[in-house]
Order: sequence, then structure tokens, then C-alpha cells
Amino acid sequence: MSYGKDRRKGVDWISKVVNFSNIFSWIAFLLALILFHYARPEVEYLIYHLVKEQISVRTSWIADLKYWLEITLYFCLTLSVITIGLNQFRLKRRTDRQRYNVYMLGVMSLVFIVTISVN
Repeated sequence: MSYGKDRRKGVDWISKVVNFSNIFSWIAFLLALILFHYARPEVEYLIYHLVKEQISVRTSWIADLKYWLEITLYFCLTLSVITIGLNQFRLKRRTDRQRYNVYMLGVMSLVFIVTISVN
């Protein structure tokens, strides 16, 4: 099935930037997940109340790590929006593909930011 003459000679620079920013934004999100693991309050399990020894549990966020977590999530959201914009600018043919993973990453970052801001 032909849609006309394809004048593209290969991967253009916009496509390379979109691919690079997509990969970089996912790496930033993984970094945010690691920061979340260490910054969040610890879970207080029922077994901690049943043992005779008193087990201390941190019930608050670590402020410095939470700050860097928020910065990382805002960076990830910004990079996702830029990637979506560049990809929309580049989409001109029916054979060009939409990058739904960037939409998913943007939504997850936004939900994560809202969730952390509430706590």
C-alpha cells in the first residue's frame, strides 16, 4: 500500500531528539521511583505492635529526598510534554507512529506529583 512518494532519506533530527528525550524521560521516571522508595514514610505493619521489642518506624517524609523527587517528576513531566509536542510536529504521514508511552508517562508523572503534593 503506497501513500505517495516517500522523500525521507532516513531518520531526521527531530525523530532522533524525540527518541532520545523519550528514553531520557523514562530514565528520569525510574530515578523518581528510586527516590520515592527512600523518601516515603515507612509502612507500620501490625506485627510491629505484636512483638515485645519496640520497633521504631519513620512516619514522615525525608524532606531533602522529597524535594528531589518533586524536581525529578516535574522534569519528567516537562520532558514528556516536549516529546509529545515534537512528535506531533513531526507526524505528517499515516505511516508515522504515535508514541503512546510518552502520554502514559506524562499522566503517571502528573498523578504522582498530585499524590505527593497532597501528603
